[in-house]
Amino acid sequence: MAKPNSRQTLIDYCLRALGAPVVEINVDDDQVEDRVDEALQFYQHYHADSIEKVFLKHKVTNSELTLGSSTVFTIGETITGGTSGATAKVVSSSGIKLGYNKTLVFDKVFVANETITGGTSSATATVSAIAKGDIENGYLTIPDLVTDVVQIFPLREGTGTGMFDVQYQMHLNDMYSLGYMGSLVEYEMAQQWLSMLDLLVTSDDKHISFDRHKNQLRIDMDWNKEVIVGGYIVVECYRIIDPNTFTDVYNDYFLKRYLTALIKMQWGVNLSKFEGMVMPGGVTFNGRQILEDAKEEIEKLNEEVRLNWEQPVDFYTG
Repeated sequence: MAKPNSRQTLIDYCLRALGAPVVEINVDDDQVEDRVDEALQFYQHYHADSIEKVFLKHKVTNSELTLGSSTVFTIGETITGGTSGATAKVVSSSGIKLGYNKTLVFDKVFVANETITGGTSSATATVSAIAKGDIENGYLTIPDLVTDVVQIFPLREGTGTGMFDVQYQMHLNDMYSLGYMGSLVEYEMAQQWLSMLDLLVTSDDKHISFDRHKNQLRIDMDWNKEVIVGGYIVVECYRIIDPNTFTDVYNDYFLKRYLTALIKMQWGVNLSKFEGMVMPGGVTFNGRQILEDAKEEIEKLNEEVRLNWEQPVDFYTG
């Protein structure tokens, strides 16, 4: 019975491909683990089979203060920090949790252990913790496995909603007249015209900027006006197929060959340190040849993945 795919079965396969256990592979376990990480990183960066297109929804959150004691503030009143001088409008107040969207002065933010005072209720409380939300941050936190963001879906409807939508009225009044003998040309031209009008008049395209290392998707817009707390933003993106969840990745044909070549190169690097040393029986190390062979194999695999498996350069638009 075959073993289930795993990181270890991948390592065992590559070592056997290099001759183990018949031949001793002079590579440390930690070096092997490093080469596995390197192979996975290269595979996930260039190979189309390592990623998937997904649509992620994100629930918009507001900022929240955790208070030292249960205190009720009035919704809509302005709170002021005694130390920071920051001010904000209260959007929710429940027990020790006090919600607000963002501070009213951009360069002043609440700080821990300061006393806040309500403008209408005159209630006071001590801030013990601060959690900034999406509206105050101006960005969405994106999961680690996401590699590229293509676009966000429109935050509002186009020309009308429900029964007042232009396309709804067009379907209601004109679809019956198309029939089997009618032409679809006029209908298609009308659809394209409506699409262009919607783009020019009610376009909701936002400029986005995604930083993978920060895991932040910045959206240039007025967060206070264009989103609501509890609403959703849908993001079209590409995500790495997690090998720890979908273990079939460890059995990928290209990944196995690439990792074998990397381990072989590490083996050659290790042996090259003893180049020319004569062992008992007249045997000499030939690490240099192993190293050169591995480099040649890696070069060919790099070319193969760039030509056959990599997505086009302009595949992602975000």
